Amino acid sequence: MNINKEQLTWKGRCLDSDGIRFFNWTASSFEFAFTGKKAVAKIISDPENWNKENLGWIGVFISDLDKDFNLQADNRIELSKNENDCILFESDVEKSVKIRVMKISENAFGVAGFAGLEIDGKLEILPEHKYDLKLEYIGDSITCGYGIDGVWEKDVFRTDIERADKSYAYLTARKLNADYNMISWSGIGLTSTYVDPSVELPDNKWTMPRTWPYTDKSASLRLKKDPEVWDASKYKPDFIIINLGTNDQSFTRDKEERTLAFINVYRMLIEEVHRRSPEAKIICCLGVMGQLLCPAVEEAVKMFKEEFPSAKIKTLTFPVQLENDGIAADWHPSAVTHEKMAVQLSDFIKSFE
Repeated sequence: MNINKEQLTWKGRCLDSDGIRFFNWTASSFEFAFTGKKAVAKIISDPENWNKENLGWIGVFISDLDKDFNLQADNRIELSKNENDCILFESDVEKSVKIRVMKISENAFGVAGFAGLEIDGKLEILPEHKYDLKLEYIGDSITCGYGIDGVWEKDVFRTDIERADKSYAYLTARKLNADYNMISWSGIGLTSTYVDPSVELPDNKWTMPRTWPYTDKSASLRLKKDPEVWDASKYKPDFIIINLGTNDQSFTRDKEERTLAFINVYRMLIEEVHRRSPEAKIICCLGVMGQLLCPAVEEAVKMFKEEFPSAKIKTLTFPVQLENDGIAADWHPSAVTHEKMAVQLSDFIKSFE
């Protein structure tokens, strides 16, 4: 039986193009339930654009119909071909299961586009999951789950060690029984992406204020199409969590003029976020990989509050990661640190007034 994209349940910002539904953003996914022995999805990718270290990866979660999915993916699949026939489930005996297919590597590298699903049985009604909250994340590599399965001073970035299903953002959503959208991109900032200490000019070709407003600007550009503005009516978050500034600090370096520019752009992003989702509560986070710009984030929030006094917005500072908790690839947070961040953030959300 052939299953089309409209028969599935989707999570995250997805871009439709020529019959393909791209679910490129971190932890974006689709779900379905069926009774049968085998389920195979055709997933489109672009391996010709990447080396082996930067291919796209999906995670597959499998559960009985009356149970929740495991916290982490049951298996992972590398998208090494233009058309990947991904075996999601295979059994010698007929079973009734529900399946989630998640993009566990990030949008910046290999893409994932749904082109079809073949099952040898019958589609079942997916049990409804009632969420308590809706979260939206706007972040960088930390939110992507960069390098979690790697080790500092041993591993450098590879998509096979990037784990959306181990990131603080995903873990927080699970702790709060929350739905989520994640707009995150490694190296991204507000005034500059990450730059080497020797560089004295900002790299602002790809910044969050020029990325967040669109469904999937990167995918649109790869397809040589104008970016599609995200339809905010499709997802109305209760909380918007902004975790940006880690990459900007590679350029600001405690220099007043650069820091002031960061504050101004941050304040403008908050306003854009608030204008699009005026009922959402906003949490501005920073700190786990360095706290140089934490005072700047607080200043941006203060400036915004002066103009929008009724807006519900707070700052949250994450403690700098500890070596005793392990350090992941390229000095990124380990799984232990992500779990600590998730506990702190979920507690903060529960106490938010």
